[in-house]
Amino acid sequence: MEKLYLILDSEGCPLAQANLESPPGSEVVQMRLLEEPDMDFTQVGEIQMISLDVKAASKKGVVTIQRGERLVIRPSAVLGAEARENLRILTDFHSHIYPITGYWRGQRSIVGKDLSCGGAAFYSEVKLSVGEIVQMVLPVTDSPLLLRTRVLKELPSEEEMPLYAARFVDLCLDEEMAIRKAVFSIQVSRPRPKKQTEQ
Repeated sequence: MEKLYLILDSEGCPLAQANLESPPGSEVVQMRLLEEPDMDFTQVGEIQMISLDVKAASKKGVVTIQRGERLVIRPSAVLGAEARENLRILTDFHSHIYPITGYWRGQRSIVGKDLSCGGAAFYSEVKLSVGEIVQMVLPVTDSPLLLRTRVLKELPSEEEMPLYAARFVDLCLDEEMAIRKAVFSIQVSRPRPKKQTEQ
């Protein structure tokens, strides 16, 4: 079974997706990029390796050797679960929510602002209460998911619709994996910002 990782630079910008080829716990990590690289990873400096599998460790490290699509990485530290949870992408999906604990009925439209492995921020056409639980249709996964979502707080908004931060609750393992896979894929598909080089 492939062990998929998202490779980020030290500032959290996505660089590539790769499969782990060395045994877990190896002193030296070997990875194979899913696409032919357009950059020299040995010049990036410290990278973050975020695992798609919640049971596998995410790490920091430095690429010491690059041969085509294969990287040899010297790990420097193990990252906690928050590294995966905090992985957040800007997105603008259009979807719907349904009430569970609120005082409104029916279906309401939302527009996503960002998405992480643990939750989302979204604009809502209906006023929500902090602590309220809604069902959200998440359309960016391979198949749309219907997720129980708790409203954490209202955020400052420049739009007419209120903006909320929310966390997914009672996720099953398959749902967690589907959300992480979507976050990984959207992250890597985004164009990378070009770094300024000193003259």
